[in-house]
Amino acid sequence: MINFIKNEFIHFQSLSQKTQGLIISYFFYGAAYPIINTFINSYIWRSNANFSTLAVYRLGHFLLIPIIFFINGFLLKKFKVIWLYFFGSLILALSSISVVFFKINSITDYFILGGFYGIGFGFYWANRNYLTQQETDHTSRNYFFGLSFSLTTIISLIVALASGWLIVFGLSYEALMIIAVILLFISGLKIITSSYQTTNIGKLIITYPTKKWKIKRYIHLGIGLFEGSAYFLPSLLILTMLGNEGILGTLTALASILSAILVYVYGRKSETKSHRKYFIISIIFGLLSSVMLAYFFNWLTIIIYVLLNGLIINFIWLTVAPLIMNNIDVEIVNNEEKRFSYILDGEIFLNIGRSSAAVICLILALSINDAAALRYGSLILSCLQVLLFVYLERIRKRAELTMV
Repeated sequence: MINFIKNEFIHFQSLSQKTQGLIISYFFYGAAYPIINTFINSYIWRSNANFSTLAVYRLGHFLLIPIIFFINGFLLKKFKVIWLYFFGSLILALSSISVVFFKINSITDYFILGGFYGIGFGFYWANRNYLTQQETDHTSRNYFFGLSFSLTTIISLIVALASGWLIVFGLSYEALMIIAVILLFISGLKIITSSYQTTNIGKLIITYPTKKWKIKRYIHLGIGLFEGSAYFLPSLLILTMLGNEGILGTLTALASILSAILVYVYGRKSETKSHRKYFIISIIFGLLSSVMLAYFFNWLTIIIYVLLNGLIINFIWLTVAPLIMNNIDVEIVNNEEKRFSYILDGEIFLNIGRSSAAVICLILALSINDAAALRYGSLILSCLQVLLFVYLERIRKRAELTMV
């Protein structure tokens, strides 16, 4: 075990100083994430026990992200990427404490606060994606994503487990959010104390996408359909069907343990050619877990679904993110001014998918009831995702036949 740790540390040191800095910064964000995501969900649910309220909060979150990505593109022409990354971290922190410190009177207030969170999320992820894309290449991305996902997952499980039971035993949500603020500040501080460069930013909108990039757009859309529900469905399933924040934290931690081990092994050993196969397997498992939840819908299937959900989403991103980044490298043809436009374009379609997920679940809750949204929301979204990817696969095969 000691030799294994030594070897992994040597491998980590083989990365550039800038890439190591990114992993450290993402680690602190990973520590804050279960607080600003999972336990914000818990707080909103405890405040009014209304599915629609949380769905509207997330809808505000998703709708603002692509708008902020677009604004960030203009700001990158004037400001350094490190300062915009730091700004995003601070807004994320402020938006999280706003939910627990301010009195919220209506569903409109939740939409506005969700939008405020979306502003921070948009600035943070626009610049995080840009830095990751800039500081890694096809030779290091598999290892980078495997290590980064695993480290953030491990710290997330510790924080989720501790936070859940601390709340049960009396810790206030206000104190928990203050901890998240400190972690997010450290994450941003790590980046602004480093020497990351901002290349010139060109036109932000892609007017004539290639056929390959059009397919990547729909892949982003399909991922967003399934991933969007993961921002709130697992938390609500646990809180409504299984119990308190302690159980929420425990199950989130167990899911993280499973995810951390498998993701790291895959990231460390995988090759680019295997990504497509494991991406398809992840999508199939997502559909099967949703079918199981809808058909049985009891405490056991909820536990299994929650444990698998985080793993499936991590694997989807672990397998598809390096391929998309490699595709962007090809699309820009050594013209760095185009890079951010592709990051923005992908984010627009990803959040169309996420917003659609929130709207579909909201419609289910309002037209039928909350239980229907919890039980069948994931199944409907998984089916839509699979249908979209089957359609894309047919387009890909047709293109291959045309080339022959």
